[in-house]
Amino acid sequence: LPIFPLFRTIYLSKEEHLYVSMWYIIAALIWFPVLFIIANSHFLHSGVEQAIANWWFAHNVLGLWVTPLGLGIVYYLLPKIIGHPIASYQLSLFGFWGLALFYSQVGMHHLLGGPIPTWLGNLSVVMSVGMAIPVITTAINHHVSAYRHFHVLNESVVLRFIVFGAMSYTVSSLQGSLHSLRTFNYTTHFTHWTVSHAHLGLYGFTTMVLFGGIYYALPRLVGRNFKHPRLLNLHFWVAATGIIIYAVGLGYGGWLQGKELQNVNGSFEQSVRLTMPYLVVRSFGGTLMLLSHCLMLYNVFSILRPEKEAVI
Repeated sequence: LPIFPLFRTIYLSKEEHLYVSMWYIIAALIWFPVLFIIANSHFLHSGVEQAIANWWFAHNVLGLWVTPLGLGIVYYLLPKIIGHPIASYQLSLFGFWGLALFYSQVGMHHLLGGPIPTWLGNLSVVMSVGMAIPVITTAINHHVSAYRHFHVLNESVVLRFIVFGAMSYTVSSLQGSLHSLRTFNYTTHFTHWTVSHAHLGLYGFTTMVLFGGIYYALPRLVGRNFKHPRLLNLHFWVAATGIIIYAVGLGYGGWLQGKELQNVNGSFEQSVRLTMPYLVVRSFGGTLMLLSHCLMLYNVFSILRPEKEAVI
C-alpha cells in the first residue's frame, strides 16, 4: 500500500533529483514483492531447488528489503541531526548500486558443501566477497560523517541509535563476506556463529536504526516531547549492551562449537555441552534486549497518552 502514494508523490514532484534515501526505499519496495512472489511460487521449485530458493529468499529479505530501509533511514537522519551533508554523495550512490549488483546471489554460501551446483556456490562466494566494496564505501560515508561531528552524540540519543546501527551494519556485513570463504565457512557452518551474525545484522543494525527513527519521528508527529528523556538514553544503553553480549558470546561459542565438530576424536554431544555456557550468555543478552523493549514501550505510550488538563 505505501507504494502507491509514494510513487504518486514522486511523479507529481517538481524536483529533478531524488536523495539517496529515496533510492534505497523505492528499491526495497520494488524488490520485496519480486522476492516474495518467486520464493512462494512453490510449483516452481522441487527437491534441492527448494533449499536454494529458501536461502535465496531468506538472505535477500535481509539484504534487499530490510537493509535498504535501514540504510535509507541512516542516510536521512544522520545529516539531519548533525546539521551537515554526508561526507560524499557520490559514494552513497556507489554503495547503492553496489548493493543492487552484488547482494542478490549471496545466500547460497549457506549451502556450501551441500548438493548444489559448484558454479552456484562459487558465484555466491564471489558475490559475497564483492559485497565488501559497497559496504566499505557506505561505512566511509557513515563513519566519517559522524566522526566529524562526534560531539553531537553527547546531545542526541537518536544519533547514538543511528551510529550504533551503522557500525553494526559494517561489522555484520564484513562478517558475511568472511563467512562465505570456504576455509572459514567449514568451521562456522551449522553453528551458533551464524545465529550471532544474523542477530547482529538484523537487531544491531536494522532494529537499532528503527528505534532511532521512531524516537525522532514521534515528538514531531504528536507535537510534544518525551516526558522522561533519560529513559531513552537508558533504552539505548540496555539494548546496545544486550546485543553486544549476545553477538560476542554466541559468536565465540559458535566458533568453539565448529572447531569441536571438526575434531575427529570429538563427538556431537561434546560440541553441544561446549556451547552451554555461551547459551547462558546469550540468554542474559537477550534478557537485556527484552528489558530495553519494555523501556521503549513505556516511552512510546507516555508520549502518545494525552496530558490531562489541569482543573481550575
